[in-house]
Parts: sequence; C-alpha cells; structure tokens
Amino acid sequence: RPAKLPSGSMDEKSFPHHKDKRLSQLPPLLIEDGPYCKLLREARDVFVDGHFYACVAMCGISLERFQRDKAKTYGATRKHKIWQVKRMLQKHSVLSQETLILCKNMADLRNEYAHGEGLKPKEDALKALQWMHSFIDNETNLMRDYVILDGVLSRKRTTKGN
Repeated sequence: RPAKLPSGSMDEKSFPHHKDKRLSQLPPLLIEDGPYCKLLREARDVFVDGHFYACVAMCGISLERFQRDKAKTYGATRKHKIWQVKRMLQKHSVLSQETLILCKNMADLRNEYAHGEGLKPKEDALKALQWMHSFIDNETNLMRDYVILDGVLSRKRTTKGN
C-alpha cells in the first residue's frame, strides 16, 4: 500500500496549482532568436516545475552562453574562460555596464548553488529569473524599440542626437 504524504507536502491535486502560481510570477519572453533561447525557456520551465537549484544553474548557464555568443565576433572560442569572454565584451563595449553587473551577480549566485552553498533556493531562483529578464530587457527584448499606443505597435520616437 502506498505511503501517505506528510502533512503540508504537495499532493497530486495541488501540484498544478503551484505550477500555475509560479508561472504567473514570470514575465513573457519576447527575445531575439539565438542558440541561448532554448536554455532560457528551460530555466523558466525548471522554475515552474519547482526545481529551484536547477533554475539557478540554468539561468547562469543561459547568461554565460549568451555572452559567449556575443563574443564570437571578437574571437571568443570554447577554450576561453568566461572571465576572458567578459573582458572581450567589455573591451568592445558590446554589453551595457548594467548587463555586465547582472552577469557577474548571476555567475556568483550560480557558483554558490553549484558548490552546495545556496541557502534560499526558491527565493534565489526567482531572483535569478528576474536578473535574466532584466538582462533580456537590456540586450534582446524585441519590444525595446517599440511601444503599443491605442492598440497599435509603433516604433518609439528617438530623441535628437540618437
């Protein structure tokens, strides 16, 4: 006979509710296509499924892959360490300073979890996803140059000098 679940644990009936609740915490993805897109979706999926350690790891992996993809133009290969890739991106001003800080924060958080030192997996997974979405907004958001006005998609007006 199957054992009963301990009081307070998720049962089969409540699991979809928890997934829906976690999914509702995430913004939509509107990003440029690239090899990192599957990784971004996977990071979100593991969060929604309640795998918080895996979510932190996937967010770190996703941002690392994006950085490597952006640095290919400047000679980055798989042999380069991530700190070398970041240096290339900084040298060529490929990513904004805000994005570089997000990448560093994400790498630090991912390392905490990779070495078993993470203490708040659910909160940190959500934080990692928020950083990932800030990164997307900074670098790949398809709507960054557009706004919806009266139900019509319109290009944002640029200020003089841009």
